[in-house]
Amino acid sequence: MGRKISFILAYWWCMLLLVLGLIPLCLGNREGGVSETENRTLQAAPQFSLSAWFDGSFMQELETYLSDQMIGRDAILRTSQGMLGVFNAASDEDRILNADLAEELDALANEGVEPEALPDGEPVPDADTVFNVAIVNEATSAPAAPTAPPNEPDHSEAPSAPQPTAAPEDPSVRDLTIIRKFALKRADGSTATQFRFGEDDMSRTIQSLNAYRDAVPEDGSVIFTYVPYSQDANIWLFNTDKYVGWMSDVEPTLQANVKDGVYIYSTVEELEPHMQAGEQVYYKVDHHWSGLGCFYLQRRMMQSWGVPSTAYEDYEYTVHEGFRGSLAKEVSGSVSDRLEVPAALAPTHAFVYRKLDQLVREVRYMEPERTSYSAFLGGTHSPFYVAETGFHTGHGALVICDSFGNAFVPYIAPYYDRVCLVDLRETHSFVTGGGGAPLRDYIKQYGIDDVYFIVSRGTGVGSSYMQYTVRKYL
Repeated sequence: MGRKISFILAYWWCMLLLVLGLIPLCLGNREGGVSETENRTLQAAPQFSLSAWFDGSFMQELETYLSDQMIGRDAILRTSQGMLGVFNAASDEDRILNADLAEELDALANEGVEPEALPDGEPVPDADTVFNVAIVNEATSAPAAPTAPPNEPDHSEAPSAPQPTAAPEDPSVRDLTIIRKFALKRADGSTATQFRFGEDDMSRTIQSLNAYRDAVPEDGSVIFTYVPYSQDANIWLFNTDKYVGWMSDVEPTLQANVKDGVYIYSTVEELEPHMQAGEQVYYKVDHHWSGLGCFYLQRRMMQSWGVPSTAYEDYEYTVHEGFRGSLAKEVSGSVSDRLEVPAALAPTHAFVYRKLDQLVREVRYMEPERTSYSAFLGGTHSPFYVAETGFHTGHGALVICDSFGNAFVPYIAPYYDRVCLVDLRETHSFVTGGGGAPLRDYIKQYGIDDVYFIVSRGTGVGSSYMQYTVRKYL
């Protein structure tokens, strides 16, 4: 009798699993769709072929498709994220970043609570919050300039990049054993350190950047910038009576130790005056930077290369007032932002490829009707995204990034024939088998001259993304 009951239970359990597996096959979105929760494009239904069957890619894509189309998936993800918050043994700083920002930061400022201080007056950083920040070193040589934007009369030659006068070299800048920091500035000239970076953090990122320099053409460039989360900005902006700005001494060390042709630009330094002026270069209710912030950084790059930049007003925008993004539940009250989605300056077509050159599908370049950050490029498309810009500059670019790169792509598009994008985080299909070839082959296949690293705090110097992952897939 006991065996019969066990058999019945096992039988109906298998039937239940079969039905659950058939539901996404029958009712799932064959085109994949977009996950607003993860800000990425979901796996489309795989196309069967003998080659895909024998190389294992068909089963990999089928498994991802079934996972992506699971019923109630977004609800499960949100619940999981909530449970992580309940059981997370985070520091007070992490709790502030992920809880009710406005109320908790105001309360912290009103109570006059200061972090524990080191002998030099700097607060002790939390070991779990060691991330990356980069700052522009104005004394370094500029990279070869890309072709001028299309509204310039002469496209035949790119203006030669200016050669700044080199400042006297500080030997300490090259010393990787010195701890570097990202800090908030106080009015009295002191700083409150948020994140620190050790020798391993710096040296491994330098090795990664140098490896990509060897992979691009001799006259190509590798460009790196770090973009703090909006939570990092809000610690300052929600407490202007306590902080007056931010800073980092990471960049000079990076720049002094990388090869010629690798250039470090500072989101921190570039955005600071605009933040002080009250411009919306960061969202208050979403963890990303805004398109305006992307534009200002792109303009700094073009100015340093001697290339006339497009103006922010050159683009036509679809505007959504009252935008509330990924942090909306954490920010109290009726705080909202303005979402501005730029249209292309020339007819632009975008495509997704896998296995180096296998076309998956054509996608829309921008999706301005969306009222979320995924309006930029329609979210993250994997494995490999290619935008044919409609310009004829003779140059190609690859943006290696997390989701912070999506809003940046439209503002460098006028300087390249083709702008490609790849997200190497573990949740994206380049890493799970869709890439099918090293990025070195993609660089050759798509005529890449310049590689941009547009990374946020979570994928920066102190992360495995910059230290290991980007080299693993090169």
